[in-house]
Amino acid sequence: MEIEEDKSHILMDSDLQERTRIIQKVRNNEWSLRYVSNELRNDREIVFTAVTQNGRTLQYASNELQNDREVVLVAVVQNGSALQHASTELRNDREVVLMAVTQNGSALQHASTELQNDREVVLTAVTQNGYALQYASNELRNDREVVLTAVTQNGWTLQYASNKLRNDREAVLVFVTQNGSAIKHASTKLQNDREVVLTAVTQNGWALYYTLTELRNDREVVLTAVTQNGGALEYAPNVLRNDREVVLTAVTQDGGALEYASTELRNDRKVVLTAVTQNGWALCYASTELRNDREVVLIAVVKNKYALRYASNELQNDKEVVFTAVAQHYDILYSIPKIFQNDVDFVLKVSKIHSKINITTHIRNFKVLNKPEFIREAIYLPNIRTLKIVKCREISKYVTPAVLDLLCGLI
Repeated sequence: MEIEEDKSHILMDSDLQERTRIIQKVRNNEWSLRYVSNELRNDREIVFTAVTQNGRTLQYASNELQNDREVVLVAVVQNGSALQHASTELRNDREVVLMAVTQNGSALQHASTELQNDREVVLTAVTQNGYALQYASNELRNDREVVLTAVTQNGWTLQYASNKLRNDREAVLVFVTQNGSAIKHASTKLQNDREVVLTAVTQNGWALYYTLTELRNDREVVLTAVTQNGGALEYAPNVLRNDREVVLTAVTQDGGALEYASTELRNDRKVVLTAVTQNGWALCYASTELRNDREVVLIAVVKNKYALRYASNELQNDKEVVFTAVAQHYDILYSIPKIFQNDVDFVLKVSKIHSKINITTHIRNFKVLNKPEFIREAIYLPNIRTLKIVKCREISKYVTPAVLDLLCGLI
């Protein structure tokens, strides 16, 4: 009898050790729950440990624990989509579902039909994620407040509203006031309603894309759109892309809108100056003539370090223009013409302007590093410490042996 009792204790101790090991394993990697035995998937502590870290591991719990209210609550609080793996009973539990959609509105798709028709539950869901509207009952997709809440969170969600609301002028006016892009899913009739469209593009210029051709030809509509978002010029008709006031308004808001201006206006100095002042990158859309305009290019390179590549060849080799660009953006040093990379005065001047930046790595391949007249000056600049502080043998990777001798003599 004593021997049998001892064996029993040994087995119990062994089981306990295995359980402790599994709990620790799940703590380290909650997905380990997937590989444990069915018996351990029914162990409340083990499953609790897993879902606390990642609610989605509820899918590997036993049916019994997927119906355990406390376990499921912990799971959906951590990840609302875990509701998918809860029992049918708990998917119809109002508190559980509310917790789930608070964390992830899309969890509404896993709620019971009854709760998909619960106004508070659905409002909570669409507040967190407007797209959850698609999982609401037909009745609530026709509820103005519910739809407005969803559309405010994401304008695209108007597509899930009832046809009645999508054709309700008063309702759609409210919707597009909150999110102009909602006009995409309004009825065709309302996409051609001037007041609705004006309201939409006032809130979001890109809404111009979803309006019908007739209103895209409306100057006031287009002006309103490009005032809010210059890029909306892309959807204007050619006649308005050649309208100086419209284009000036667009490039004032977004210089990149110059891309959509007419060929004539891309050669308009005031238009291009306005565009590159807002965004230097817009230089790439300017006419060939204006890419060779010194003032235009100087403004552009100050605003955007990459604008230099769109200047004319002549200005890409203009010392003042290149220096202006590098003075603003030291990290384009590697791409400047070699004539300036080998210019002692130019590189020293840039080094002094960027005195707080270690630019050694940006000039490491410049031949100027092998010029004694550069070394004599550069060695005292704090931002070229690589040439001064490191040991002589480490400097050798940057300079020739002759310069190395000179440099080591100066350190």
